[in-house]
Amino acid sequence: MKSQRIALGCALAALLVMPAAARAQQALPTASPTPAASPAPVKPAVKPAAKPVVKPTPKPPPPQRIGISGVWEIQIQYPNKTIYAHFSMHQHGDALEGTYLSPQGKKSRLAGSVSGENMVVVVTLADGKVLRFESQLNGTTDMVGMYTKADGKRVVFTASYRPKEKFFDSLSPVPGGLGNGGIGTGPGGVGGGYNPPR
Repeated sequence: MKSQRIALGCALAALLVMPAAARAQQALPTASPTPAASPAPVKPAVKPAAKPVVKPTPKPPPPQRIGISGVWEIQIQYPNKTIYAHFSMHQHGDALEGTYLSPQGKKSRLAGSVSGENMVVVVTLADGKVLRFESQLNGTTDMVGMYTKADGKRVVFTASYRPKEKFFDSLSPVPGGLGNGGIGTGPGGVGGGYNPPR
């Protein structure tokens, strides 16, 4: 045991005197026959797979509007009140077809024609009576004209284009869009304005 200490001391002394390059190449003698513990193998760090970014499918663009096709809000202007109705029209060349929604919420078929800036729409009611709308167009978003009632009386009307995706699903013929039981411009048919449905 004493001889092992001396040998170890000599080896240490030689290491201190030896240049660094030589020290790195020479191995130290071990003092005991115990095997050195080997380090545990290092596993490479694995990152969890990134979840793919899912983007929603883009909404397709609305179909191209042709002429005056679309939803129109009609303001029938009596001397003491304004009542509201709606057209949902489709233009095919000079011909018009579609649906009329009365102030009372009844749907009727409409047909008509366009010639330059002039438009004529005829609405046939369920009881066979006929309403006639004759107007002058201002571009493709506004019109002004005369409404001829089934009894022959004529009243001024204006109409404005109102883009909607589902016209009759979210529309009430009464201003405010919720239907309050009156015919006119507000609760009970008196005053107020029109709040389009959302």
